[in-house]
Amino acid sequence: MSRITPHLVFCLLLSFQATGFASSHATSAASPYFSAPYTGEKVKEYKIQLPTSRYEKETFNIPKDCGKLNSRLLEGNGHWGNSIERRLWMKADDDCRYLNFLNKYSGKASQDYVSNYDFYNANITDLPLRPGCDLNLLLHNPAACPPPMQGMPNFSMFMSTMPMQQTREKENLKDCRFENGLFRGYIYHTGMGLRCIRDSKAPGYRILSVDFADVNGDDCQDAVLRMMPVGRGARPSLLVLPLTRCGNDEKFILPPGSDYPRFGPDPE
Repeated sequence: MSRITPHLVFCLLLSFQATGFASSHATSAASPYFSAPYTGEKVKEYKIQLPTSRYEKETFNIPKDCGKLNSRLLEGNGHWGNSIERRLWMKADDDCRYLNFLNKYSGKASQDYVSNYDFYNANITDLPLRPGCDLNLLLHNPAACPPPMQGMPNFSMFMSTMPMQQTREKENLKDCRFENGLFRGYIYHTGMGLRCIRDSKAPGYRILSVDFADVNGDDCQDAVLRMMPVGRGARPSLLVLPLTRCGNDEKFILPPGSDYPRFGPDPE
């Protein structure tokens, strides 16, 4: 059996910090899947031992002990341990806050226009390119758009302002969509609308999980996508995109008044 070195643990932990939840299938809001620390195993719960002082450690069963974990964080225990253990504190806190976000409003929403959509192969034109800014404003006066929201994906960063002049480039234009949860490429605004040139070496996003819940209490089902940026220079980080719509043929928008989860910076 190979020995788990600190370097390997650190690399694994970066992956777990980025994924947070298992990504193979959409899950219900009441009980999403977690990625277990170190192994990445898809689980409904996991145990984690974290330092609460210089010489003491405490075991937490996530999500059962989320309340206790939050109390320890409020007491300042999250700064104990080495860099790996502090990242584990953050991972457990992220998992708990995400679960609370999904389950803030109890009961099943009577209106549902999201769960029948295949988000892992979503057309990007169905999604908000920059949350909080509509496409017309983004194309004609991007300076008037509010800055991208912290912790949310910003597809407009992949839009190219260069005109399509070369025939070869035009032939490479495709529909802008995810493929099995991954989008990497560049978005162009053409006479045919938004089109994309896919590039496996370009920056992009990977959808890690899709969960469904009424996150703002308006009796309308919402979808919550967890993503991470991919590509050269991309920093492993959790991004959360809550989406809703009022009809099957409409584009998705942010659920009005929802309390978006915020994820803090990685500890040093």
